[in-house]
Amino acid sequence: MIAYPSINYYGDYWGLPIYAFDKLDGSNLRFEFNRKRGFYKFGTRNTLIDENHEVFGEGVRVFLEKYSDGLEQVFKSKDYRNIQSFVCFGEFYGPNSQFGQHIPEDIKDVVLFDVMPHKSDFIKPKEFINNFGHLGIPRIVYQGNLNMELVNDIKTNKYNLTEGIIGKGVVGSKKSEYVYQCKIKTDDWFDRLRTLGGDKAVEDELKAH
Repeated sequence: MIAYPSINYYGDYWGLPIYAFDKLDGSNLRFEFNRKRGFYKFGTRNTLIDENHEVFGEGVRVFLEKYSDGLEQVFKSKDYRNIQSFVCFGEFYGPNSQFGQHIPEDIKDVVLFDVMPHKSDFIKPKEFINNFGHLGIPRIVYQGNLNMELVNDIKTNKYNLTEGIIGKGVVGSKKSEYVYQCKIKTDDWFDRLRTLGGDKAVEDELKAH
């Protein structure tokens, strides 16, 4: 089961068209769909889980209740009917989740943020919005080109974000297009991280990507 890749901070795609999606502050979960078995395999970013997992089993249950029927209908459409399997990625979070930590008493949600067809790249952002947006996806806070004005707007939290944004666009020629991704986080989020873990935690976050 494919794992979600690490996303670098902004800097490599200046001037390119970008969709900026609200980056929710939670935990990355993955859900694999097969036409014969439906949704049958689940995981955190690095570990396989099931509905009985102590922390993330709730995320599996919420995802299936919220998305399974709608996604199956989309997968039956003419755009995807010849593809046998997909991995869907969602953010598991509650009102008090932060830095991957969750409060057991919180009512949690899962929001679908990416879909990867078998042996393919992620679905392109415009296609993702058009074909999956009605099911519930992260808020789109900006559409335009990647520039310093956008970076500063995110850092100063113009859009009232919890963590920041994930930016997505398409690069390459028509025969070799691929989806690029980058992230921008708010100064508020880094301040909270610094309060929790000190300057070392901030340094580790920036070095990890």
